[in-house]
Amino acid sequence: MEISNFANAMSAVSPGTFAPDISPTPKAEPLPDDGSETGKGASGSFIDTLKGMLNHVNDQMVTAEQNSSDLALGKTNDLEGTVKSLEEAGLSMQFTMSIRNKLMDAYTEVNRMTF
Repeated sequence: MEISNFANAMSAVSPGTFAPDISPTPKAEPLPDDGSETGKGASGSFIDTLKGMLNHVNDQMVTAEQNSSDLALGKTNDLEGTVKSLEEAGLSMQFTMSIRNKLMDAYTEVNRMTF
């Protein structure tokens, strides 16, 4: 990751919000009309997407733990890579918890509604 990209992303963060994704924004394209159920398309269901994201966060946490263990045991001297993996894992976990909190708030709000 280039430090200039990080600096540009950090300058775009508003107070009280979570940091934006530093990767380039993908080009928006309309979803294909494949006649499938709502919520299920070529990319799978919401649950599958959520599981994939949680697995990715878990993989980052395991990698960070392994890198820090290797550094502590002297198996590697890649301090920069270890710090980078720890920070990525930490940010991923913060982002995941932020999404979880928003989902719980939405669930609570829906439960309060009267029909």
